[in-house]
Amino acid sequence: MKTENTTDTNQFDVDVLQKELSLLGTQFFGLGRRTVFLPVVESTNILAMQCALKGADEGTVILTDSQTAGKGRLGRRWIDVRGKNVLSSTIVTPHFPPYLLIMLASLAVVDAIAECCGLEASIKWPNDILIGSRKVAGILIETSHDLSGRMVAVMGIGINVNGRIEHMPLPQHTEGSVRDSEQTPAQAAPQQRATTLETECEHPVQREILLAHLLYHLERVYLALQQEAQEGVAATNGDTQARQVLNNWRQRLSTLGRSIKVHQGNTLIEGVAEDVGESGELILRSSTGKRVIITWGDVGYPSE
Repeated sequence: MKTENTTDTNQFDVDVLQKELSLLGTQFFGLGRRTVFLPVVESTNILAMQCALKGADEGTVILTDSQTAGKGRLGRRWIDVRGKNVLSSTIVTPHFPPYLLIMLASLAVVDAIAECCGLEASIKWPNDILIGSRKVAGILIETSHDLSGRMVAVMGIGINVNGRIEHMPLPQHTEGSVRDSEQTPAQAAPQQRATTLETECEHPVQREILLAHLLYHLERVYLALQQEAQEGVAATNGDTQARQVLNNWRQRLSTLGRSIKVHQGNTLIEGVAEDVGESGELILRSSTGKRVIITWGDVGYPSE
């Protein structure tokens, strides 16, 4: 476990995290030396991938109170307010398809929020976490291969925890912020697009407890998927762990059944989100009745 001393009273308390992880019965995600905390980093995902490629232990969690070059989806920046949010990246070496990491990470965030805040969150395809219509968390999965050819992956998760959006300064000339890392200023007013857990539950939330619950749920499902992949489980009724994760993720998607617009660069695709495929791709029905498979893009709604 690595930390740096600071007098900042808002600094993340790694000792509290460790105690809570032990109480929850977490086996190795973030335990002991598998927690690396630095008050400020360029990006937890960048640092985590560097550590992963150098052979860091699986389950190592990179934590920070502030990022100077945080990463969002599609190469966008993630701007945070120091000491207010959960900013973590977890190193894993999955034996199962990486698209399942998006699903299990999204579900873990939803479950952690429910347990710690009593709030019902949903998932906007593919991995934005919403409370009502406002974004409260984002996820970025990145993969690579080490020198032995083994896949390594980083699950980057950012959650707006404390403070209020309207009280946070909006950086100039940036494409999004912790308030809305997936929208450009021209596409949305960030104050209306995002929220914090403190705003929604009307009291501050202890970040260490929230992260402990998040890591517990990440590990629980991850280990089940790893065991299934390593043992080559093939249930005759199709009720595999991977299938359960897909079904649970599908049930939590707020996107399905709605008219949507998908921005893919300069291309706009519109229609009704009917379902998701086996690998999490979005199945859209256009106004002409054409079935369109969406594997990437920014999803919005006509009323936005």
